Amino acid sequence: MKSDKLLIFLFFILSNSVFAQYHGIDKDYFDFPIKPDQVNFLSGTMGELRSSHFHAGLDIKTSGKEGLKVYTSAAGYVSRIRIGTGGYGNCVYVQHPNGTTTVYAHLQNFNPAIAAYALKEQYKRKSFAVNLFPKRGALKLNQGEILGFSGNSGSSTGPHLHFEIRGANQEVLDPLRIGFSEITDNIAPAVQKVAIKAMNIDTRIDGQFGRFEYDLKRSGNNFIVNDTIDISGEIGLELYTFDQLNGAPNKNGVPLINLYVNNELYFDQDIDSINFSQQKNIKIHTNYQAQKESRRRFNKLYVDDGNSLKFYNQAVNDGIIKVSPGEIIAIKGELKDAYGNESTIQMTLRGKTKIEKIASKISTKRDTYIQDNTLMVFTERDSLLNNITLYNQMGSLPMEPTYFSEETNVYLVDLRKFLPQSVSFKNISTPLHFADRIPAANAHAFLSDTYSLSFSKTSLFDTVYIRARHFLDKDDTEIFEVDEDIYPLKGAINAEFQPLGEYEDLEKYHVYNISNPRRPSFVGGKYKDNRFEFSFGSFGTYTLIKDEEAPEIKRRSLKNGIISFTIKDSLSGINSFEAKINGKWILMKYEPKRSLIWSERLDKNKPLIGEFELRVSDNAGNESIFKQKIE
Repeated sequence: MKSDKLLIFLFFILSNSVFAQYHGIDKDYFDFPIKPDQVNFLSGTMGELRSSHFHAGLDIKTSGKEGLKVYTSAAGYVSRIRIGTGGYGNCVYVQHPNGTTTVYAHLQNFNPAIAAYALKEQYKRKSFAVNLFPKRGALKLNQGEILGFSGNSGSSTGPHLHFEIRGANQEVLDPLRIGFSEITDNIAPAVQKVAIKAMNIDTRIDGQFGRFEYDLKRSGNNFIVNDTIDISGEIGLELYTFDQLNGAPNKNGVPLINLYVNNELYFDQDIDSINFSQQKNIKIHTNYQAQKESRRRFNKLYVDDGNSLKFYNQAVNDGIIKVSPGEIIAIKGELKDAYGNESTIQMTLRGKTKIEKIASKISTKRDTYIQDNTLMVFTERDSLLNNITLYNQMGSLPMEPTYFSEETNVYLVDLRKFLPQSVSFKNISTPLHFADRIPAANAHAFLSDTYSLSFSKTSLFDTVYIRARHFLDKDDTEIFEVDEDIYPLKGAINAEFQPLGEYEDLEKYHVYNISNPRRPSFVGGKYKDNRFEFSFGSFGTYTLIKDEEAPEIKRRSLKNGIISFTIKDSLSGINSFEAKINGKWILMKYEPKRSLIWSERLDKNKPLIGEFELRVSDNAGNESIFKQKIE
């Protein structure tokens, strides 16, 4: 009996020591950085799905205000200070004795010691934007010591504190799994939609090829797709889901998802930590094309080609489910947040033999559509003529409908076998503009008469069937179309094109992205040897625009030895600014969201008197100069 009791006691001790730690970190090691020991609320959680990255920490609400005290979460020293107009804005990194690092971003101000060090370094480098690495132990901080004040600097869209805990290798950890009593969460994740995607050209979902979204009926924390879905072939499942915490309406991410097929674990996702080098994989972890088309981020429950993320603990057949005729497959998903709140999703799949004529309506948003390696062509159903003919440089390919309804024909083209440049139906030819098949993981170049595209081995996640053309539109505007922004890019693509239009002073023109015609976005580029060279990180439409308008400078105030201005540029955007007083450099702080810059002297006791000059340049090289004698 004594030995049994001893075993039970040892098990209790070991179990609690395991649960009291997360990645080897004691759960009471860190204090909450904002209003510790009080109720706090979050607007963002670690691992949340953002457009270009996984969110790397907690976004702590500050009641819409700036200037709240930010406390050091654990004793340590300042290992890094970043100041800039984008990203984390004013940011402090604190190294701790246990090997972890905490990060405090979007700050309004630093504490006096950190602020004095940063200001001195800004003057030394003659730059507002700095990335500083103080000597080890030079700026020590005690646990609970104020290191700064919350703000809205950088790419923040509203006042809050962004807080991270990083491991010994700078991997991002989940602060909520370490545990903070300041945050309460007893709300389980919610599922808004489930999507089923055909994973190859032979798959059918309710008789059709493509990707289809389904609504769910909620019963408590269980979400059910009522109708049985007919499947033939291989599919991938995707979830449009979110989690909420008590006291906040914000929709946050769901880190843990298990997928069961006929009660067997089939796919297991646990966003437990994030490596910054793999942040771009968010574009392949989610359905990028669906996001661009519907503005919804669906979490894939399968590992797509090119996805190298490490938080899939189980992925049978990469999560791809094969359904054969006659099979009945029970699908169950378990979703958990960092606090263990759980919800489930259930649906039933029925294996069906694919057929040519289907009874359901075929939804067509456009005449052609691309999904992975498959081109879909849609035509109206005719009583006599229903064949199409595809053409490229190598010849032609006649096709009968792959399947059809009473009103619509659907033709599925395997782009790996035939890359068409046009399609003809009833003697009407439609250009498709396919330029080339671009393989992933290999360097590749495509050359046309007036343009070229160069891909590195890290440009793509997966093979792309690129559509491109270069022409003058009806208004003689230069148009360089490089596909649609539906393919996720892993890295940059280099492009060159020879202008087709007639221009004066071509050196004054620059490349702009006009995928949104109302808001041209400056890309830049270089004009050399009668060609424009530039690189881009997303597919889209580009043109040349001449910007000869210099930035606007307006003085706001001169008070207490601080002079402030608003600076704006209507087209290419602000590139740089520099101020001098009596010929000597003076720091101007910049908040682009407010178009505001203001001065700060290194010696606060030295009055701002003398000849003041401010120069502001835009990305096109135009410059404005403001001069004033301050007395």
